[in-house]
Amino acid sequence: MKISFAKAKAELDEACSILRSFTLGLNKVSQKAGEKGIAQVISHCERLEKLFSTGPDAKEAANLIVAARFRVKAAESRLELLRNK
Repeated sequence: MKISFAKAKAELDEACSILRSFTLGLNKVSQKAGEKGIAQVISHCERLEKLFSTGPDAKEAANLIVAARFRVKAAESRLELLRNK
């Protein structure tokens, strides 16, 4: 089922917000929640890429994906630091 770009963007924004909280250590977001957040953001990025790689929203989708992947890298780095404590 195809979803609207606005809905896909909102879902990615929500997932990124949770991931950002984990990365910054806010709201006591657990490692498990951080791992889940990483998976969710990756999933949303893949969906955006699949559904909106062409068309009027392609450029914005590409920008969102790049930014989200940087957030994933930051969260993965924090996760690695926590695991090595």
